[in-house]
Amino acid sequence: MSPLSEVALVTRREVRKTFRSAKGAALAVLSILGGGAVSMLVAMFDRMRRERLPPGIDLHEAQQQIFAGIYDKPNMGKALADCPYALWIMLQGTLWLAPLLVALMTFDAVSGDLQRGTVRFWVVRARRSSCLLGKALGAWLAVLGVSLAMNVIVWATAAAAGHQGAAYIVGWGLRFFAVVVPVTAAWCAIAVLVGSQLKTPMLALMIICATFFGLWVLRIVAGFTHNLWLVWAYPNSYDALLLSPDPSDLGRGVLGTMLITGLCVTAAAVTFDRRDV
Repeated sequence: MSPLSEVALVTRREVRKTFRSAKGAALAVLSILGGGAVSMLVAMFDRMRRERLPPGIDLHEAQQQIFAGIYDKPNMGKALADCPYALWIMLQGTLWLAPLLVALMTFDAVSGDLQRGTVRFWVVRARRSSCLLGKALGAWLAVLGVSLAMNVIVWATAAAAGHQGAAYIVGWGLRFFAVVVPVTAAWCAIAVLVGSQLKTPMLALMIICATFFGLWVLRIVAGFTHNLWLVWAYPNSYDALLLSPDPSDLGRGVLGTMLITGLCVTAAAVTFDRRDV
């Protein structure tokens, strides 16, 4: 069997296992219910914002100034001036929830098999590197599936509000969700790297959460000390680049998240290939 076939086989198995397990089903249901609740709150907030807009103020100009200030770039203000504000809020919420969702859905992807000893059965049927890559891809696709379900609920609520057409909402929703895809890949790669080093799932969960928190603290410290190169170790820092209308910024954002993903998955595969299972 070719390495690609092995990766595809393990990926499908991991996705099915995730959503068939009690943990995966519970997280999916809670996330979807949470998405519904958030969509209602965001819709109410957006309506209040529109109603309280001072007379004579153009919404396009107001949002252009807001986003230019948030991202400290005039071109970002122009690019996002017409976006549905509720969808942008959901993007920020999805990015903030991504590390927690990744941690909860990936902590036992490798450590669980190591603890139960089932790893010995699947490493004789496929290459270790293929198995690890398949588990990383499976975890990533599962997290994306849950995240997409939450976002679709918000899109439907925003479309039902009637301020913009459904096609307009879906277009912006897909654009915003495209930012989540590479960022989530980086978080999943970090989680798989950490989780594959441990044989106890609960310990893996705690260490993954501690690692994610450490990266967030590093991001804060980098801002205070003006060591901006440290900022790029935190995957969520790439959202502005991925949203930018400038192709060079977009390329840097994709390159940065893919670099984190590639380095972490490669390191996980190399160490896993050498360890005694």
